Amino acid sequence: MISFPICPFVGRARIVVLEKNIKLEVQLIDLENKPAWFLERSPTGTVPALDTGKHFIFESSVISEFLDEVSEGSLHPEAAADRAVNRAWTEYAAKMLVAQFMMLMSATQADFETHKSTLIAGLQNVEKAHSNQPFFNGKDFALIDAAYSPLLVRTKYLREKHGIDLLSDLPQLRAWEEALNDRASVREVHGVEYFEHLEQVMTDRASMLLQ
Repeated sequence: MISFPICPFVGRARIVVLEKNIKLEVQLIDLENKPAWFLERSPTGTVPALDTGKHFIFESSVISEFLDEVSEGSLHPEAAADRAVNRAWTEYAAKMLVAQFMMLMSATQADFETHKSTLIAGLQNVEKAHSNQPFFNGKDFALIDAAYSPLLVRTKYLREKHGIDLLSDLPQLRAWEEALNDRASVREVHGVEYFEHLEQVMTDRASMLLQ
């Protein structure tokens, strides 16, 4: 799997790898200086990407589903309609991940508040759709939980490190955040080095949170 250490889209795919106990080599690249061989094969130039030797697969949700399908068991709901709903809400998470990243990297208060408002609006919608059980669909961890884990790891980071509580009025998401952050696969992907790398990127971009 071709990756970048703090990319949340990589994170969601890596969590699936760990949940399914899949042996997979991870190759890191510099997103600021993408290698020519990667750009030649990737039509989007984004990570994660998965090179099976025969196929080059891109987009994190597609990679996650592929890994789920080619390994034992399934992290997807059984009913087709439930799977469709999960896919829709997984797609919905993408704009929140982008807003959250831009919020973390904002150099000015004005930019920070703009991205924060976008993120909170999205979180409020997810609150309404959540099962009010430990995970999105209920008691069992699913692909959609892996997809939202990087987002809710960072909401916890923002609250504990910077005193910014995005979930104060969202009790279901607060409980979900706790359940995901307690998950072994999520903790492994988001270890000490992850946060060190994240804050280095924030420093490089003059994030107001680290001023």
